[in-house]
Amino acid sequence: MENCSFLIIKIKHHGNLVLPYRGKIRSKMELKVHGCRGSIPVQSNSHTSFGGNTSCFEISFDKFQLFFDTGSGFRTAKLASKDYLKIILYSHWHHDHIQGLPFNPQLYLEDNEITICSALFSKDEITRTLQNYFSGAYFPVDLLSLQNNIKIESFCDLKRFAGNGMKLEYFSLNHPGGAVGYKLEFKGKSITYLCDNEYNESQFHDLNNFVCGSNIVIWDGMFTEEELQKKNGWGHSSINQGIEFFKNSTIDKLLISHHAPERTDYDLNQISAELPVGIELAFDGMVIEI
Repeated sequence: MENCSFLIIKIKHHGNLVLPYRGKIRSKMELKVHGCRGSIPVQSNSHTSFGGNTSCFEISFDKFQLFFDTGSGFRTAKLASKDYLKIILYSHWHHDHIQGLPFNPQLYLEDNEITICSALFSKDEITRTLQNYFSGAYFPVDLLSLQNNIKIESFCDLKRFAGNGMKLEYFSLNHPGGAVGYKLEFKGKSITYLCDNEYNESQFHDLNNFVCGSNIVIWDGMFTEEELQKKNGWGHSSINQGIEFFKNSTIDKLLISHHAPERTDYDLNQISAELPVGIELAFDGMVIEI
């Protein structure tokens, strides 16, 4: 007999969706870091401990496998079986957040369906952007025409097989060209993704309300304070801003990401040694279960 339960996705400003689900229930939420560099991938002997792949974060729970962005780290991510609802949520379209999409070989398995969406753009805009980027001048083949297993949905119209009790919200970030952060909640546990964002104090009230109660907040800590002063308008925050935000918030853990490509293992270890309890630097291969 077919086992069917329902998911209610509560999407900020867009109401609720009820989605049917088939399969086993997995209660714990697991975060995997596949890439946490900013701007460009790097590879050298001085970039091994923290890794050099660009932004890609996987969250697995229930019968979901969800990816925040597909930077170069997506290339080696293991896609779940066809029984899972696999979703890619894009924060924005900058190169370091989408470049890995066509390089994961499992993407080309026809029976392994994956859904792409973003709160930043409509379904048609998502389709046009990916077609422009992954065909013709910028990529040798038309990825979307080639792969029938890649589906595109608007953020408020995800109508796929799913599990119980997921709440998904978004928050507009301060980044050139626009970007959104996401908060994912499931059975009292939550992870918030805030890359990329040029934080300022005027954001604090709304952003603090958005992340309230999060077990983990992924923070854009690309710059030091000195670098931040020289790069006003570049769309990124500092490590110290993350520390101050954490001290004044109710979140359990702050995970600093989007490391500058020139930041070596030595540099990051020096920074890590000075961080307060509750704040960590992300690294490729990191796994956190909540």
